[in-house]
Amino acid sequence: MKNKPYPSFLQTLLPGAALSALALIVTPAHAQSSVSIYGIIDAGLTHSNDGTTTLLPGKAAADTWIMKAGNTSRLGFRGNEDLGGGGYARFQLEHRFASDTGAPSNAGVFWLGRSVVAVGNKSWGEVYMGREYSAAYWVALEADPTYWSYVSQLGSPYTYANYTAVATTVEASNIRWANAVGYKSPSFGGLTFELQGALGENARSHNVAGNVMYKPGKFWLGAAFDRLDSKNHLALVGGGYDFGVATPTFSYAKAKGGLNGDAKSFSLGVKVPVSFGRVYAQVGRYSPASGLDSTMFGAGTEYSLSKRTALYANLGSAKQDGKTRATAIDFGVKHTF
Repeated sequence: MKNKPYPSFLQTLLPGAALSALALIVTPAHAQSSVSIYGIIDAGLTHSNDGTTTLLPGKAAADTWIMKAGNTSRLGFRGNEDLGGGGYARFQLEHRFASDTGAPSNAGVFWLGRSVVAVGNKSWGEVYMGREYSAAYWVALEADPTYWSYVSQLGSPYTYANYTAVATTVEASNIRWANAVGYKSPSFGGLTFELQGALGENARSHNVAGNVMYKPGKFWLGAAFDRLDSKNHLALVGGGYDFGVATPTFSYAKAKGGLNGDAKSFSLGVKVPVSFGRVYAQVGRYSPASGLDSTMFGAGTEYSLSKRTALYANLGSAKQDGKTRATAIDFGVKHTF
């Protein structure tokens, strides 16, 4: 029996052009058993009050119930080829979509999450090209107990100082870069670093970013930057320690310029493993140059039904000077594969 270049269910999921391109990638890799399919299907309900504070990540339309995922649903493909001598080549493609409608998160870019190819070696690191997360994002993500998910998240305002270098479009968001070229180092006793640039094909022309992270074991510490030019840039630090019974985290970020102007942010969080899953809580403070500070609090839990399926429930609340308090809740189910 002949091997099929791709599973039949993909024929109904992907448009013809994307499917043809995927077939070229998957067919040769399949024979080497180096391609894996992964994803998240998340469906939830959320409700927000009519508070006028906008700096509450994950907040939905005011005073109404809507179906909204706590984590954006996605379908991804990873491939890795052993080149010998510690060398390898890899790719990653990730499509984002709304589970309640089945519609793409943004019709302009099918592989919205990632579309990256890389070559590397265990001894000297990796060089990658394509659409990839900003190197600065990884430090901010690690400092948020929710990993920028749910209505309880710290997110961009409280771990990133609400920094957005350029007008947010599909190609140029605050955390994903198109036309990215980067280098990731191997681990030197838990110490790693990454350097990244974006070429001049869009608004992030000549943007550069980098991070240094130290993870020797239970302790971690990271620092990062995102620089568009001398008038628009971001610097941040974060860290945490796994005590076993709880993992506290912190972050501090300082932004200059960008669409939202000069600002500082600070956050504290904690993750606690429990018998049924995990619980977490976090507080954040955002201080823009305008003086209209915002403070948020978030808390939530994930109840593990299995290694792949979890129920979640969250609360987030934020108050900005001169505006009324915004509060939101969400709950739902998340399945990973």
